[in-house]
Amino acid sequence: MIASPHHPSPHQQLFGAVDPEDVLRRCGRTFYAAAKVLPATTRRELALLYAMCRAIDDSADATDAGEADDLLQQISDGLDGRDIGSPLVSAFRELAGRHDVPLVLVQQLIDGVRADLGEVRIKSLDELLRYSYRVASTVGLMMCRILRVPTEGDPFAIDLGIGMQLTNIARDVMEDAASGRVYLPGDWVPSETVLAAANEQNHTEVCAAIARLLDVADQYYESAELGMQFLPVAVRGGIRAAAWNYRAIGSVIRRDIEQSLADRARTSGAGKAVRTGLALWASVLESLPLGPTDPHNEELHGAVRALRLAAT
Repeated sequence: MIASPHHPSPHQQLFGAVDPEDVLRRCGRTFYAAAKVLPATTRRELALLYAMCRAIDDSADATDAGEADDLLQQISDGLDGRDIGSPLVSAFRELAGRHDVPLVLVQQLIDGVRADLGEVRIKSLDELLRYSYRVASTVGLMMCRILRVPTEGDPFAIDLGIGMQLTNIARDVMEDAASGRVYLPGDWVPSETVLAAANEQNHTEVCAAIARLLDVADQYYESAELGMQFLPVAVRGGIRAAAWNYRAIGSVIRRDIEQSLADRARTSGAGKAVRTGLALWASVLESLPLGPTDPHNEELHGAVRALRLAAT
């Protein structure tokens, strides 16, 4: 695939002279805007994390399965210390060393991305939660280390990643099915039913599974909200706004799940602006002495506990 001027190919990202801040500016505009309030050093470090995660994700999306697996293996080898000639991987290893970022988190992310190669059939909610941890929560945990968030905040970062990933899945059911990927748990709705939904008028089972998935996502969003106070004040409002705006996508889906299967659910610009303003204000109020945070509900991590322990 030939990359556009605004989107370098995975090979260029890994082996070329690509500026991580430029990648963030062009490909992650919302995150880039939030990061502008941070000290320059922290902004550069988060841009490097973004560039690393982007390269991993694009390695799966921008090539065929064989090439994707080869690129992901090269990244994995580079993280293990082998010289693969990648400036990006080398720079990320240095960053991880400075901030004690467990490299197993990146390997877990790679495992999650690898699971997307070819057909996907998720059998249960526990399997879906483990997938969501790998592809989303790992990124949040790495951000926590770079931002020097106390480890007490880690469980809540995991929950935010899971909640946002479940929202992605609820929004993209038909798009994923068109690519042969079914993330709705098979013990909720048969994968064949989801795959056939594009050609059928009755989507009752699929809609019920999406509603159930959004209920689960809400549990993780509510838990994540409890941990926002662990974030540095400079980024707390931005991350809370991202969480609230993502959760709002679920509200749009709920209003007409059947319609969301035909048209990708979106929130309005005005709504985003209001939620962002409220999130910023809530973050200011949170800096006041309002009492201790409720303890994390460890029942939420039953499915991902082993993955979480492996990264500590």
